[in-house]
Amino acid sequence: MNLTLYIKKIKRNLNDYGISQTAKKIILFLLKNIYLKRSYYIYRLDLRLDFCPELPPAGILFKIISKNDVQIIKQIENTEEWLYGRFPSCLEHGLCIVALDDNKVVGFNLINFNETFMPLINITKRLRANQAWSEQITIKKDYRKQGLAMSLRHYVFTELRKRGICKLYGGTLVANIPSIKLAQRLGFLFITSVQYLKIFDREYHTYRRIKNGDL
Repeated sequence: MNLTLYIKKIKRNLNDYGISQTAKKIILFLLKNIYLKRSYYIYRLDLRLDFCPELPPAGILFKIISKNDVQIIKQIENTEEWLYGRFPSCLEHGLCIVALDDNKVVGFNLINFNETFMPLINITKRLRANQAWSEQITIKKDYRKQGLAMSLRHYVFTELRKRGICKLYGGTLVANIPSIKLAQRLGFLFITSVQYLKIFDREYHTYRRIKNGDL
């Protein structure tokens, strides 16, 4: 990631989390090659179960995008810097559904059908033919707490079922409370807790099965 993207990421974090949380993230980033410790949840949803789709907020439209949607892709890459230059290749083995307010991307959910890499804990998971992984879900700050995340997820669930996907997986840091609460409201079961520790070039993973989806 070049300097321009780092600056964009810092600005986005300042807008989303404020000075103290952004400063903490910068310090952890600077120390990551020496010491890094993270706690991560993996969760799963059985898409064969019945669920009641929710309508999006007024004025919001959902769209499955392709590589030809160049302007939409640029907006997504400006929102999540780690996707810069990678997004077209992500679409080769997955799909992305965006939430649009007119021509403005206000949210998106990127799904992977093949093999997913979890950079936060340095793990790669191979997916079966009827499985998918939620790679990234993002809602713009001004559009949060309006039910958009719920309705976007339900739209994604419906599309995945049409494609024969039975199980959708995802993951989040233990500290990401909003993401955890959203997953719980949507019916995801938390199945595994991963403790990741890196000291210089040594890495350690500790797995704990979560019984009955209870945290």
